[in-house]
Amino acid sequence: MQNADIQKTAVMANSAGEPLAAVLDGLEAAVYVVDARNGVILFANRAFQALHGFDAVGQVLRGLVVPLPERGDYRVDPRGIEAPDAPCELFDGELLQPRTGHWYHVREQAVLWVDGRVVRLGIATDITDRKKTAEVARRQEERIARTARLITMGEMASMLAHELNQPLSAIANYCNGCAARMQAGAGAEELLPVMRKAAAQAERAGKIIARIRAFVKKSEPRRRATPVAAILEEALALIEIDAHRRGIRLSVELAPGLPDVNADQIMIEQVLLNLVRNGFDAMKDALEDERVLMVRARTGGGHFVEIAVIDRGHGISEEGMERLFQPFATTKDEGMGMGLAICRSIIEFHDGRLTVEPNPEGGTIFTFTLPIEETVSE
Repeated sequence: MQNADIQKTAVMANSAGEPLAAVLDGLEAAVYVVDARNGVILFANRAFQALHGFDAVGQVLRGLVVPLPERGDYRVDPRGIEAPDAPCELFDGELLQPRTGHWYHVREQAVLWVDGRVVRLGIATDITDRKKTAEVARRQEERIARTARLITMGEMASMLAHELNQPLSAIANYCNGCAARMQAGAGAEELLPVMRKAAAQAERAGKIIARIRAFVKKSEPRRRATPVAAILEEALALIEIDAHRRGIRLSVELAPGLPDVNADQIMIEQVLLNLVRNGFDAMKDALEDERVLMVRARTGGGHFVEIAVIDRGHGISEEGMERLFQPFATTKDEGMGMGLAICRSIIEFHDGRLTVEPNPEGGTIFTFTLPIEETVSE
């Protein structure tokens, strides 16, 4: 209810006439009027009394079923409000009743009672079902995100095998070279640089494996302050070998001084990987000097950072644009049509937006926004 609704309810409660009491008794929300000084209930509608199973008038409100704010949660202490200060809003928020597990949206306002004293008029609406629905949706979003990571990893398997094969092959070559030189009587000074190169390649392989494990591990989404540069660096490190194999040049344009974003890094890396890989696929028939994919990050105005993936591929038709984010809609011969739908869900989970537009130079621009960490209220 808005302030005007609460004031109207106060008039009804003050009158306490039969018709007006009947109106209040017909509400699903629990309505109560409490003495601001001592907390004694002066009026309670039928919904309020049904919660407690008895006539609550004359009882002290605190300790009953309807949860109440703590004293420090009120905008002003109701006990100190004088008649000239009323009406004024005291509290508007969601509270949990720990004994029953029910959630209530509680609003209280200070108004004047029929005898002129200051009272607290409260309206408590049970929002437990809404909370449960939101929680189910959140968990479903998390399951989708985890499943999507596994799907993405399955599609990337051959690329990652190639990426690991390079350092492992280099290690084998360096070790065989060292063995041959040792047989030829080479000294430590000649062997040491080769062994260091082998160690560097082993370290590189370890980092690749660590990135893969971080990407696929089962973990709950955890949004935190995350540097945009870290997201781009980790995601593009996973895809750079595939870019080299396809003859595509990756270009990164990172605006200086970008603030941290409030994001789950692994989930956003997944979105970025999906968009970049789509860009690669779109440029498979492009001329060699046009195979450039740019990833651009800059402030998007307001309280968001904007990240764009810009390709020089074949582009998307107007009809395709309209269907692009629908589940099972795909422009690929072997695509499942779930990648972009999942990407949009992940970005919306982060309170951002994912959009697409034609690239004026040919190709497509996918852009998503993420909230700046400093604007997020806990």
